[in-house]
Amino acid sequence: MKVKAAILAIGNEILEGSIVDSNSSFLASNISRLGVTVTSVQAVPDDFNEIVKAFDYYMKTSDFVLTTGGLGPTFDDLTAEAAAHVTGVKTVFNEEVFAHIRKKLTSRNVAIKESHKRQAMLPEGCEIYNNPVGTAYGFSIKKHRAYLFAMPGIPYEMEVIFRMHIFPFLKEMFKLNEYFSSEMVFSGIPESDVDDVMNEIGIPSDVKCIINVSKGDIIVRLRSWKNDSLQQFSNLLRKKLDRNFVGYGRSGVETRLFSALKERGLTLATAESCTGGLIAKKMTDIPGSSDVFLGSIVSYSNNIKEKLLGIKKSVLENHGAVSSETAEAMAENIRNISGADVGIGVTGIAGPSGGSPEKPVGTVYIAVSIKDKVKVEHFVFTGDRETVRERSAKRAIIIAEQEVLAI
Repeated sequence: MKVKAAILAIGNEILEGSIVDSNSSFLASNISRLGVTVTSVQAVPDDFNEIVKAFDYYMKTSDFVLTTGGLGPTFDDLTAEAAAHVTGVKTVFNEEVFAHIRKKLTSRNVAIKESHKRQAMLPEGCEIYNNPVGTAYGFSIKKHRAYLFAMPGIPYEMEVIFRMHIFPFLKEMFKLNEYFSSEMVFSGIPESDVDDVMNEIGIPSDVKCIINVSKGDIIVRLRSWKNDSLQQFSNLLRKKLDRNFVGYGRSGVETRLFSALKERGLTLATAESCTGGLIAKKMTDIPGSSDVFLGSIVSYSNNIKEKLLGIKKSVLENHGAVSSETAEAMAENIRNISGADVGIGVTGIAGPSGGSPEKPVGTVYIAVSIKDKVKVEHFVFTGDRETVRERSAKRAIIIAEQEVLAI
C-alpha cells in the first residue's frame, strides 16, 4: 500500500526567512523511514483563506497531512479555526487544554489573560495530544480519506508530540514498518569520488541511496527493507573509503577523536584562531568530554597569541600569524601551558576578506603536537566563512585522531 503525505509549515516568519523551517525536514525524514511518499512540503502564510485552501487540497489528495505552527494564543494563530472550517465543524472551548495552559503559565509566573483561552479553542470532535513541554496541544481530525495532524511550531514541542502520539499512530493506522537505514559521513574527499566508489562496488537494487554535501562532509544515506543488503553494501563502502570515513549518523569526527584519546588515556587542549573555538565546542558537545579535553585558548589577535600563548614576536613578524610556524608554535605552546598530551593549533583566513595572492581566503594551517612530534598541514579551503571554519575544525580533529592512533 502506497501512503502519501503532505507537510505544511504555517507562519509568515518562514516565508519571510526570519526562521529556518527545521520542522518540515524532521517530519519528512521520520515518515520517509516508514516508506511514506512525501508529495509536498509547503510553507503557508498566516492567512485564513490560504490555510483553508492548503488544508482542503491536501486532505483530498493525501492520506495524511502534517502541519506545524499557528496554535498559539494570538490573532495570527489560525490553524485550529481553519481545520474546523475545512472539516465542517465549529471550534469549541476545551477545558482540559485550558487547564493545562493555566498550569504551565502559572508555574512560570505568567499572568493568565483572556487571550490564552483562544489557544484552547479546538475543532469539535478532534483528537487531542498532550504537550508535556509547552502550552499548545496538538490535535488531529479527519475528512475525505485523510487525517490532518496539527502540531506546535516550536521544534522541541513538535518533536515530542510527534514521537509520543503521531508516529506510533501512523505505524498502526497504515500498517507501516520502518526502513532499515544507515547514514554514513565521509570527509576530505570529493562527492564525485564517493560516487565512483559506490558505482564500482555496485549499489544493490534493493538499497536506496542518496548523497548530500554539507560543509565539506559527504553524507551517504542508505535505506532498505532488507538489512542484510544494506549492511553488506555499507561495510564495503566503508572498507573502500576507510581513510575518509567519519562515522555513522550524528557520530562525527569529534566522537572518534574522543574515543581514541580515552582509550589511550590521553588529554587534549586547543589553540584556535580562525575557528574561533569551534574545535573546543565540538569536543565539549560530547558527554564526558572532561575526561579528555582540558581547555582552549581562542587567540584571535597577535597580542593574545603573544601574551597568552607565548608565541614569539619574531615568529609572527617574520612568518605572519597565518603560517606553518605560527600554527606549530600554537600547538606546542597550548600543550605545554595546559599540560595536555595533545595540542592542536589552527590559524587561517576564513574570509570573506583578508586574503592575498600569496595567502588567499581559505588558507589554513593546522598543527598537532604530541610528545616530541609536531605535524603541520596546509590547506586552501573553498566556501564561505562558515564553511571554511567548519572544514578547518573537522580537518584538525581528523589529523589529531590520525596522530593519536599512530602512537
